[in-house]
Amino acid sequence: MEDKVKGAWLVHHAQKIQATTNQDFDSIAFAGKCGTLLSAISASKQDQIPQRKLEALAKANHISPKTEMPSILTELERQKLILPGAGGYEILGLTGQSILEHTSTIFSESTHDPHEDAVIEASEIASESPLTERALSEYISDTFGLTSTNATSTLQLGQSIGFFDSENINNTDKLIFNGNLFRKEDAKKINAVLNSLKPAQSALVCELNERLQKSGCIPLDAANKMLGEELFKTLHSIGMFDVSVVGNEGGKNYFVTRPAAFSKFTNSIADDALDLAKALVASLTYGMTISSYYRGRITMISALMNKLIAGGTVGPATAIGNDYQALEYKGVVKVTPSARGMFTMTLLKPEIGRLALSVIQSGDIIAESIPNLPGAKVTEYINPEVSRTLVRKSADEGVKLGAKNLLNEIRTGGLTK
Repeated sequence: MEDKVKGAWLVHHAQKIQATTNQDFDSIAFAGKCGTLLSAISASKQDQIPQRKLEALAKANHISPKTEMPSILTELERQKLILPGAGGYEILGLTGQSILEHTSTIFSESTHDPHEDAVIEASEIASESPLTERALSEYISDTFGLTSTNATSTLQLGQSIGFFDSENINNTDKLIFNGNLFRKEDAKKINAVLNSLKPAQSALVCELNERLQKSGCIPLDAANKMLGEELFKTLHSIGMFDVSVVGNEGGKNYFVTRPAAFSKFTNSIADDALDLAKALVASLTYGMTISSYYRGRITMISALMNKLIAGGTVGPATAIGNDYQALEYKGVVKVTPSARGMFTMTLLKPEIGRLALSVIQSGDIIAESIPNLPGAKVTEYINPEVSRTLVRKSADEGVKLGAKNLLNEIRTGGLTK
């Protein structure tokens, strides 16, 4: 497993553990919180942060300044990521990927039990494809040297905390899966479909997954050509693949992605570039389509984003003080009060801005890897879950671009759950 993937799971699991009184995964919880705080306080360039702001960001990310922050700061100092100074700390310039890699390093260098490694591995495996509890238990038992009883107990505890989901498929076994990618009510259907695949079909599915892992996204026609329309439709209906519909003046265009590439983490990872880019896109979309002229409507998005990415300041505008608060809490933007109730904004993580601008201009984060993706601005977007529902109902009707709905999803679901 790549360090950045492990780091993301650590942050995700730490958030789940925080909602419980469980202490069986203490090293995961600590490393995850280190990553969360590091993400909130760092930017792409080295910077200084005063103690009061440090404490405020810790509180905003559910980290106690008195009981938890001191030990986290000690570890970040040990990793040479921060340096204490007069009235605050000097923070090393870090990208989102490097933050997750450092989170993984903190965990790897800690003293932890094999069952903690096991739940991280199990979470990743269950996100790639659902499998039975019996099969997963045997795998982690063999891989991490757990007894059969401890392996089963580890999986059951992981289910109860929410690291992954499960559903009974018969009287003696369960299906383990990532509930953000695969629906609980479809567990039996998923198990039946996967068990029904012939070896040749399984090989084709692996081939498509490998291609998607390399390129991120491919046209639907290419996926249908690889698997055949019927097999792809069956796998799409159970959530193995996503189909997004991007519309513009040239018509609708269909693209296939792996759900795990975007949505395997049920909560927004502290510095998961994709989740933060989605949040920034929502705020910018709102500014372009809903916000009034008088509070600061965005009219030249490319010029605005290029200025932010280059390190410039935008504003002043009233809207800046209200529309970017979630990103402010995550350390993506810096908002500064100006005169007459207005605010200015700078971008602390340029890589997030580049991803967001790609979405606004091209309809997808991975647009650069697809030569035939239309270059027009997004005028319509049907998300993968709506697309799957339309397929199930065999309906062929358009879905309007819902800037309000997208913003609401990010504000109430994408960043919290």
